[in-house]
Amino acid sequence: MNHARRYVPLAVFILVPSALIVPALWDGDMLYGHDVVNVFYHQRVVIGQAFREGRLPVWDPHVMAGFPLLAGVQGAVFYPPTWLCVVLSAGAFWTFSVLLHLILAGVFAHRWLERGLGLGPWAALAGAVVYMLSGYIAGHLYAGHVNYVWAYPWMAALLWRLERYLAAPTLKRGVLLAVVFAMLFLAGVPQYAYFAGLLILTRGLHFVLAEREGRRARAAILGKGAAWLALGLLVCAPQLFPTLELLTQMQRGRDEDRSFITEHYLPPHRLLDIIWPPKRSMLDPFWERCGFVGAGAVMLAFAALVEKHRQRFVWLGFGLIGLLLAMGLDTPVYPGIMQILPGAGLFRGPGRYLFFFTLGMAALAAIGFHGLWNRGLPLTRIGAVVLALTSAVPLVRFAWGVIDPVVPGDYTKFDLVDLVRKKIGDDGRIATTMVEDIGKCQAAGVDTVCGYEPMMLRRYAELMNVAQGYPAEKNIVIQASVGRHPVIDMLGVQGWLTREGGRYQSLHSYQNRKHIVQENSNALPRAWLVNNAVVIESREERLKVLGKGPWDPRKTVILEEYPAGAPPVPTEGSAGTARIRSRKAGEYVLEAENDADAFLVLSEAYYPGWSAEVDGKPAEVLPANHLIQAVRLPAGKHVVRFAYRSRFLGAGAAIAFLAALVPVAIELVRRRRR
Repeated sequence: MNHARRYVPLAVFILVPSALIVPALWDGDMLYGHDVVNVFYHQRVVIGQAFREGRLPVWDPHVMAGFPLLAGVQGAVFYPPTWLCVVLSAGAFWTFSVLLHLILAGVFAHRWLERGLGLGPWAALAGAVVYMLSGYIAGHLYAGHVNYVWAYPWMAALLWRLERYLAAPTLKRGVLLAVVFAMLFLAGVPQYAYFAGLLILTRGLHFVLAEREGRRARAAILGKGAAWLALGLLVCAPQLFPTLELLTQMQRGRDEDRSFITEHYLPPHRLLDIIWPPKRSMLDPFWERCGFVGAGAVMLAFAALVEKHRQRFVWLGFGLIGLLLAMGLDTPVYPGIMQILPGAGLFRGPGRYLFFFTLGMAALAAIGFHGLWNRGLPLTRIGAVVLALTSAVPLVRFAWGVIDPVVPGDYTKFDLVDLVRKKIGDDGRIATTMVEDIGKCQAAGVDTVCGYEPMMLRRYAELMNVAQGYPAEKNIVIQASVGRHPVIDMLGVQGWLTREGGRYQSLHSYQNRKHIVQENSNALPRAWLVNNAVVIESREERLKVLGKGPWDPRKTVILEEYPAGAPPVPTEGSAGTARIRSRKAGEYVLEAENDADAFLVLSEAYYPGWSAEVDGKPAEVLPANHLIQAVRLPAGKHVVRFAYRSRFLGAGAAIAFLAALVPVAIELVRRRRR
């Protein structure tokens, strides 16, 4: 019987996800994921190629006029499973990682419920199945939210290790707590790190305040646990520090109409979706508000309320608050939380708070099963099993319908590389009207002015907005084609990649239409010289001129401040010539020749960490035309080198190394004392 309690749950956690996913791997297919086929598949190609070349994927020149790929956490460059993309194809990598993380979700949830909450192995199995196959994770899998799939199991692992540490704090348990928190953060979902903070804070307060006696001692234990969590975060410093820098440069949180943080919610009339699987539709993003757990889990949750488990009301509270937050503006809870909790307004989608509901339901279902089972009556035990199956079977069926294998070539093959490169040349960019073509260009090494990125650079978003006549503060995640505009000319867009036949009607019909490239004869090269400069310090005035004119990027560069040494002096005549000698990710070497003082303008996104050398001597890099960069050149022939280096990557690596030595130092001190 002891062997059954140990190995049956493990067999369930391995066999059920394998039955859902292995057929796709066996046939050489990959799992479908909406964002996988649009962006993540191609991003993994870029990351894997960088690793194979022996370099970190720090800067990606192929999207949005350049982007700090490492700093954008969804790349998850330092998350260990990411490194599998070096040896696996991007499709196999995604499919295998889904299988691995679903198994981990079940195992970690079971450990949390059994070892952390003190429930029986069969009760923990019932709750873990709810967590592993919940509509929440199945929906995000269908959406192709790679990082959510990766971070999901580590939330359960974090709760497991937190409970174990609070029960008996030891060095080993502190190290495991730090490691689990580091893995959660490195998986690349800032919102989950935020959720983890709320969970830890709430559970920590409950732990300290649950009983009057011994509060000071429990507070000390909680403080030590917080120190281990902080140490885990410091181990992530090579990722954390560049990401914090990007937070100061990203667009999020400036949209005054708040539509960005209020869309994708659970309408009250869809509350039955928690017990009945929602309908799947590409036109309706069900994955953003999917809280399906099954009727059996809900009934077990009601049974949990009559039990004496000390944490039942904690998880009831999380379940209810998650459900209320998911309904967005239809209740006063979500707006209130946005006002009260610092940082809550940075994240998109009220529906994503259904994670708390899912977590609460998994815990309550396990507690309810535990109570019914432990009564020892055949009728209550049969009832517990029936309710668990009433939840598990519909969850498996729903996951089976959501998991959809597709052949990689159907979505990710890009046959137009030669056509596009012939049209745009070696240094031009392409714009596209289809989101999936952005990723295909990225993976093929074709530069595009478009992008799909939740942590989009503020300068880029603002400039693209005003070029389309939108308010500069409008938050955007996907930037597809922009029409003819001087900004597009400035960014070297040599043409628009589109499909013939007018508007988009359906995915299948649109994909089968012939690609065409509409050329842009007004496009500028990647680098050029101008001899006139205007300083516009006001962001609003600068964007107004860039958006509506009058302004010609061929003749004038718009600066934000006067360059060091002397103010810009307008000159007459030709500014000179510039050409690219060589370039690679995060580096340009150019040759320039000018008869008078001029500005060399490089059409690459300005970002902290870019430096320049003119004839081997450091030169000031100036933000130009709000988005790109420039250096001032004296008259003559010059060799100019632009290079990007993440300013905090080295310091982050040093701090991570020192943080990793802390447990070793503690153990050495203990041994010396003994």
